[in-house]
Amino acid sequence: MRRRSSQLVVVLGALFLGLNCGNPTQPCGTFNFTGAPTASRGVDVVVNFDFDPATCGAACTCNTIAYIQIVRIIDRDTGNFLAPNSDQQNRIVTGDPSDTQNGWAVDRLAGRIWGYYGRNNDATFASTLTPGSNNAAAILRDTPSGWPDNTWFDAVSVPVCIDSGASCNNTLDGYYYWLFVVGAGGTTQAPFDEVGVEWMQDALDKSVVEWNNDALGLSKNSFPAMTRL
Repeated sequence: MRRRSSQLVVVLGALFLGLNCGNPTQPCGTFNFTGAPTASRGVDVVVNFDFDPATCGAACTCNTIAYIQIVRIIDRDTGNFLAPNSDQQNRIVTGDPSDTQNGWAVDRLAGRIWGYYGRNNDATFASTLTPGSNNAAAILRDTPSGWPDNTWFDAVSVPVCIDSGASCNNTLDGYYYWLFVVGAGGTTQAPFDEVGVEWMQDALDKSVVEWNNDALGLSKNSFPAMTRL
């Protein structure tokens, strides 16, 4: 047990250091984040993104900006990766030589066929996601809750253009990172947040590959090829 605990400390230490290492990404616009703990072992989070392609030296009019969100949920007592449903558990990235890359998965409710956060099966969006454009913020709302004591939960929220008529269709337009920990007795603190760093771009790409690997067998829609704006 002592050996297992020491190994877990090393892994979690590497993850924590990884969060603070790497070059920040350059969002093609402006993020605004709000988050607060709840009494249900979790947090309420809102991520706003105002698209401004000129920030990235681009010119594009996109009428529908959605999000892909990836999450990594760790039982800090065992080091096991957790998930809210079996589909998500099965698409968790594992076996990567970098500890920063393992444990991530596209965050979607069970039974949803689209990988975009909040997208219903009929391609409309639930109240958890307000699509954006050049003139209106894309808004993601999340309320992860019910996690056991000593759970580490972190997420990367990634706005993406899904306008087939746009020159920047299927571009990833920014990366925003947030984290909370459930402590003893289910207490949580205000979430930590910052613009994502470069290794999180790779974590998103690998999570999308895992989604696509499972998509056909689960009658889900694959993500298209995407690029970073």
